[in-house]
Amino acid sequence: MDKQKQPMPKSQQVLLAIIIVMLVLEVILTAFFISFSSPIFKGLTMIHGLLMMVFIVRQVKRKGL
Repeated sequence: MDKQKQPMPKSQQVLLAIIIVMLVLEVILTAFFISFSSPIFKGLTMIHGLLMMVFIVRQVKRKGL
């Protein structure tokens, strides 16, 4: 049952890069500039969560569970 290893599609790589950049941005902003109750933080967290869901759903469709 060896599946051929297929490289991650470019769109998935870009999505993963955006997720990582947003995570770093959230950490830096929260640590130095804004509070957890800030609307900016809440908005970033919601967008970050949605992007992670899209990434995971696409990976499951591509690779299977």
